[in-house]
Amino acid sequence: MFRPQFVDVNDVLLHVETDGPDDGPAALFLHGWPDLWFTFEPQMAALAVQGYRTLAPDQRGYGLSSKPATVADYEMPRLVDDIVLLIERQDAAPVHLVGHDWGGAVAWAVATERPDLVRSLTIVNCPHPQVFADSLRRKPFQLLRSWYMLAFQIPGLAEAVLGARGGAVLAAMLEHGARLSEADLDRHRAVWRHPGTIQRPLFWYRAMFRTMPRRAAPARTVRVPTQIIWGRRDGALGRHLAEPSAALCERSELHWLDTGHWPHRERPGQVTELLAAWFARHADRS
Repeated sequence: MFRPQFVDVNDVLLHVETDGPDDGPAALFLHGWPDLWFTFEPQMAALAVQGYRTLAPDQRGYGLSSKPATVADYEMPRLVDDIVLLIERQDAAPVHLVGHDWGGAVAWAVATERPDLVRSLTIVNCPHPQVFADSLRRKPFQLLRSWYMLAFQIPGLAEAVLGARGGAVLAAMLEHGARLSEADLDRHRAVWRHPGTIQRPLFWYRAMFRTMPRRAAPARTVRVPTQIIWGRRDGALGRHLAEPSAALCERSELHWLDTGHWPHRERPGQVTELLAAWFARHADRS
């Protein structure tokens, strides 16, 4: 049974759902765009039965969490601080950290900046930020795949398109890409009715492009044991991003699944098995 709470981090209130025993090893799940906390719900519920304390926030700008009003409020250092403070204020460290899409980008950064808080890292269809930035600069085909990120930079345009007809475009994307049920789509629709819930997640993309360095910088090695799960049919993030991301980790494994961008939704049982095995292998790391 999931238990809701609100956690104050840097004057932002994060809506967080938890399951499992309070004294179990913690597993923290970070959603991407345009998901909400429950994108990993099947995995969270299954792992809670196995004794894990599972936690998942609506990240800032999403769902029932606070929605700061400026693009600068969504720069990566602030997103990272949210999760660092969440881990500390929940007395959850070290956590098994899992992130998909934008949640993966935050997870990469947390594991790099604060490895003391992370027992293991699992990334689902999200390249290492440096690998992605280099690919945008050097590989035109990846820039073409990321056309929507460029479209999101135009204030008002994306909000109008995505908000039309009650979020019909978003619903179609989640239905066909993430294989969401009508019941789960209704959970999203209920949130999209509230002010800012479609616009503020777009600020993550705008902040990224405004702060991206013009020149490549040396990438820092990820010292936390890292598992990368990648759906090979992802239409937005090419397969060429996966292996270079794994190469930036001291210890890594790369698992290919025959899915699109949402492996945890298309193959929930398989992803749960990968998570459970990975967590068990790194249970004693602290």
